[in-house]
Amino acid sequence: MGHSRAEKAASRERILEAAARQIGERGLDSVAVAELMQNAGLTKGAFYGHFESRDAMVAEAARRTMEKGQAKLDALFSRKKKPTLEQVVDAWLDPAHVADPTSGCGICTLAGEARYAGPQVQQVIAEQFNRNVQQIAQTIGTGEAATARATAILTAIVGAVSMSRAVGDAGLAQQILANAKALVMQVSPAAI
Repeated sequence: MGHSRAEKAASRERILEAAARQIGERGLDSVAVAELMQNAGLTKGAFYGHFESRDAMVAEAARRTMEKGQAKLDALFSRKKKPTLEQVVDAWLDPAHVADPTSGCGICTLAGEARYAGPQVQQVIAEQFNRNVQQIAQTIGTGEAATARATAILTAIVGAVSMSRAVGDAGLAQQILANAKALVMQVSPAAI
């Protein structure tokens, strides 16, 4: 790779890192090209040398956001080979995860605003959702019933994390997380 290609790749990385951080901190709509390029230490005019559109860049940054959260879940699966459902649920409902939307599950970070996102971002979220459903399903069984239950579990988790972040009351947030865990764990895998 030549020097100019290496510089371009490094610049693209800075843009994507800045965008992913900004999305985690302030949401999808917060990503304005001029501010983003300034945060990445580049000129606004250089943006289109890296991306065909703002939507394409936001989708790529959303994918980066998903990858950060996925790495933590993958680490849990590699340590435990097959973690229990409770261990997986605890990873999502962990107060530290809830407190820091920039480093956790990208679905939890983006779900509330994805309906306003373009189809590229929605596709990224759908792909990640399906991947996480399959991982949860591994902890409870096989077949369509396990996948259906895993879908409901992930949906409950994302809702609980989103609401606990939204209420602005630490006590209520803890109650939301505890109640969601109780609901998710209520039905034994043998009942599906």
